[in-house]
Amino acid sequence: MKRQTISLLFLLALSAAAGLSSCSTTPAANLDAKSSTVLNAMCDKLTAAKTLRVSVTRKSSPGFNAGMLVAESASGEVIVRRPNKLAAKLKTSEGARAIGFDGVNLIVVDHAAGTHSVVKAAGDIDHAVRGIQKTYGLTPPVTELLANNPKALLLEGVKTGRSTGTERINGMECDRLAFEQDGLSWQLWVATGDKLPRRISI
Repeated sequence: MKRQTISLLFLLALSAAAGLSSCSTTPAANLDAKSSTVLNAMCDKLTAAKTLRVSVTRKSSPGFNAGMLVAESASGEVIVRRPNKLAAKLKTSEGARAIGFDGVNLIVVDHAAGTHSVVKAAGDIDHAVRGIQKTYGLTPPVTELLANNPKALLLEGVKTGRSTGTERINGMECDRLAFEQDGLSWQLWVATGDKLPRRISI
């Protein structure tokens, strides 16, 4: 079975942010009570921070990203300043890459190839992600969790969500949630202590 797994470590969350869109509005998805409670708690924790710094590790089964210019493995750091700034430095199986978003342009640098791309993506992080989805048919990994309204992006297209118990991830007790949508199954692990996401498996 082909799979992509993303491990997350939120290193820093600073400054309560005012005026961010709330993600307490539940999109049209059939969630059980536990998964809804865990998602709301995670969302509240993420959106309460004006600045986030996240350590990310991603591994994909061979062929998972077939037809896309996405490295099979990557690790690095992503920094977000809400509502419309993002910077990432990644070491991937295809070489070092960097991503930047300044509220006007999305810039991707491929250090190994010596190339870069600039794409117009005006607005906040949420609008930029939706624009990339619409234009290119893909979502940059982890951006759903870093958006101003993560629950809305996470649950787009989701039909069902349920809690499947708890599991330890890197020594932390986590609630494990399973979601289904057309042609896709994915799981999310959220730490029971600090309510932050720790792993996604697709």
